[in-house]
Amino acid sequence: MARPIQALREQATTLEAALTVCVAHPGKKAVHQLRTSTRRIEAQLELLMQLRDLPSYRTKAAAFRRAVKSIRKLAGQVRDLDVLQQMLRGLRLPQHNHRQKLLKALEDRRQKRADDLKQDLEQHIPKVAKAIEELFTALKPAEELALPLRQLLPLADAWYDRRTRGIKAVREDDLHTIRKMAKVARYIAETGLPAKQATTVAARYNRLQQSGGHWHDALLLAQEAKKKLGKKDPLTKLTSERAKTHHNGFVRLLNAA
Repeated sequence: MARPIQALREQATTLEAALTVCVAHPGKKAVHQLRTSTRRIEAQLELLMQLRDLPSYRTKAAAFRRAVKSIRKLAGQVRDLDVLQQMLRGLRLPQHNHRQKLLKALEDRRQKRADDLKQDLEQHIPKVAKAIEELFTALKPAEELALPLRQLLPLADAWYDRRTRGIKAVREDDLHTIRKMAKVARYIAETGLPAKQATTVAARYNRLQQSGGHWHDALLLAQEAKKKLGKKDPLTKLTSERAKTHHNGFVRLLNAA
């Protein structure tokens, strides 16, 4: 049996721990944990919205979403810069290139965004703690809510289909939407499952999320290279080609689904 509210509580505990670590030192691992926990909590809230006979909690859920909105955004920006630096260091390049120039620009911006995140956390941690407490107070009558595991995937499928209906996977904005929705659907499908079993159950959404994530990260790196080095620089051309390759792979996967 899956227990959505217990899973929500576990993610809230993870979030509070990540907040504490990040406000002291927003390192790569802590920022990743912070961002992931906010996304998983969002997925649990989306799952609960599909269930009937729950106590009145949606006002408190909306308050939580407001409390973490800026935190999630800033953590996402820091995470993106961490990934871009890792990607850039891993590229095979000729000896004479502008890798270090671009790395320095990314590192400088990462420091600025990390400082912004710390300031935002100092302001919002009390609000997040209060919002979490009030949310679980509202949900307490349904604390032991349990769902048969066989219901989870249909719920994830139904949610994903509603959110992506009519999207043709042509425009860049559409691809970003599909990538994000696949991530939430994956987290819904994984509710309460051991890691190995979760990966199997949510395999379709995991593939979409991973492929879309590779494209998203490659696109960001290509955009950064173009902005800092110009469109004619060999590094810009290389990253642009990689972004195109990942784009085509993502679109093929979507068309085959």
